[in-house]
Amino acid sequence: MKNRKKAGFVIAGAAAITGLVIAGVSIYANAAIKVNSFTVEKNNISQEVELNGSFESELTETLFANSNGLVKKVHVKVGDTVKKGDLLISFDEERIEYLKSLAELEQQSVMGNYTNSFEMGNRTQSLYNEATANLDFLNQQIVDRQNRILELEKKIADRRASFAGEGAALQKSIIDTTNKIADADEKDDTDYEEQLANLQKQAQGSAFNQQYDEEILKMQDEINRLTADLTNLKEAKAEMTSQKAASNSARMTDGQKEQLEAMKAQSELSTEETIKNLELAKDGIRAEFDGIVTGISVTEGAEVSRGMSLIEVASSNDIIAKCNANKYDISSIAEGQTATVRFSNSEYTGKVTRIERVAGGDGTSAGVGVEVKLDNPDDAIILGMDVKSKINIAAVEGVLSIPREAYVEDDDDAYVFVLKDKKASRKKVEAGVKNDDMIEVVSGLSEGDVVIWNEETEIRDGMDVRSTQ
Repeated sequence: MKNRKKAGFVIAGAAAITGLVIAGVSIYANAAIKVNSFTVEKNNISQEVELNGSFESELTETLFANSNGLVKKVHVKVGDTVKKGDLLISFDEERIEYLKSLAELEQQSVMGNYTNSFEMGNRTQSLYNEATANLDFLNQQIVDRQNRILELEKKIADRRASFAGEGAALQKSIIDTTNKIADADEKDDTDYEEQLANLQKQAQGSAFNQQYDEEILKMQDEINRLTADLTNLKEAKAEMTSQKAASNSARMTDGQKEQLEAMKAQSELSTEETIKNLELAKDGIRAEFDGIVTGISVTEGAEVSRGMSLIEVASSNDIIAKCNANKYDISSIAEGQTATVRFSNSEYTGKVTRIERVAGGDGTSAGVGVEVKLDNPDDAIILGMDVKSKINIAAVEGVLSIPREAYVEDDDDAYVFVLKDKKASRKKVEAGVKNDDMIEVVSGLSEGDVVIWNEETEIRDGMDVRSTQ
């Protein structure tokens, strides 16, 4: 609401209202008040919200060590501006070559292990295969000899049984003949005795044959030889059984072979990558875009390891004004709105690119963060410095407008005074877009109307006025 000064008696140059009281009667002499004036016309008006903030980079990148190494030189300091491709950190090349040799030796060691493991595995597999094949042969040989021995033993038993039967028959004949001799006459004794002697001789021969028959002895010799072979075969079987068990527990499984292959492939890839990264380290750490060095984590002569943070660079081409809006202003701010950002004696254009969806997101205030990205940042910008951003929250073109000083707003109405027949005429108006200088008039006035105002004296409806226009 615009306040107007009120006074019962105000002298304004030669134009004043003078009151005289004579005999209880007041006599007023009216004179026109001098006022400022403006002819209502069409203009372009934009409404702005001013926010405080600071410069930040929208893109900040931390550069890490690609490999182990020794820092030879740090070529920049915090706050330096750098161009894309500038050398920031260089490494000691002798250390790089040493680390390359070490990586190659480690790879050779892995390959030696791999080859040795497969050779041992193949040797163990050969022993296993040999034992398996020999056991099959030995088992068959053992079975063959055992069957032959059983066959021979049966033949020997049958032959001896034949001789024993023959002997039994002879013994019976001997007994019969002996009885005949006892019962015979003396003249027949000789014949029976010769017969008996012959039978006894045959019985002795039969008994002899049971033990010393040539065929039986041959078969017994073969049994003895087969039994000796069987003993040797069983010993060989025991040895092969032990060999098979030992080699089976030591031979490589398919899973172990796959694991060895994977370890070999992994080592090859790791060594290849290590050497590649060491070669890259010869070129040092370079800026990946134009920017400003905001942090350095190492010093010259320091040992670094792969993945270690070395330096931080903020882009100088992606600058934002990070501002803070209160609860009243944030409702009128939207992404895409244009803005101007003032720093020192410089002014930059930009656009609202982000509005935080949480109050107090920066942890320092209860406001809402608003980011304005600059269209054309330059080298005069200093990150972290305070700035003021004016965001265009509304804009209209070709609308009726009046100066802000002519607009009056109270609890009931918004109105202006227009010049009509040298008098002030109060008119109710509806305002639209406003800024510090001008106000859009949505209704109540026409193009060409002359609005008036006075900074020192309150204007009233119907008052005589004198325009400066």
